Amino acid sequence: MKTAILAIILVTYSVDSFSQGVFSNGTNSALEQVLQDYPNRFRNIKGAMLVENTRATNYESSVKIPGSVSCFITQSTTNAQALTWTAEVYSSNDFSEASRRYNELFNQIKNTIVKVRGAKPYILSGQLSRPDQGKPYHSSILSLLPAAGELQKVKVEISLLQRGTTWKLQLSIYDDHEEQIVKNQ
Repeated sequence: MKTAILAIILVTYSVDSFSQGVFSNGTNSALEQVLQDYPNRFRNIKGAMLVENTRATNYESSVKIPGSVSCFITQSTTNAQALTWTAEVYSSNDFSEASRRYNELFNQIKNTIVKVRGAKPYILSGQLSRPDQGKPYHSSILSLLPAAGELQKVKVEISLLQRGTTWKLQLSIYDDHEEQIVKNQ
């Protein structure tokens, strides 16, 4: 009897762990690694060049969210300081499933404690913006609290965007100040 109960517990635990997919502690760990390298302008996690065009250059990221579709760093050609780390964590034609995963990712990373060498711990804080199938773009932006030091303008954005019939769930990290400079050019 004890063996049967133990087997049931192990199977339940295994199924629960497997069903988490890209939304696990691996996501929080990757997020922390990227934020730790932000003061270095992602120099320690920037890999090989993937794509270059007149507006930006994309580089492979050595830090990846487990199970993600892709992870890359984008550097603006007009402002070398404007860098964005992006992970495409999910892609589907099913809006309901993509929306569910969007909410799940937000709930997983909100209130995450991020430790960066030489600074007090930060907490990710923000409000969930609920997706609407009638709109092609949704995002929820989280800030690092307390807003101090080198990371005071850094934003963590969860976005759900429609490309044709596909919904893409992305997680991005960028400096809000540098992003605004690029948008105003």
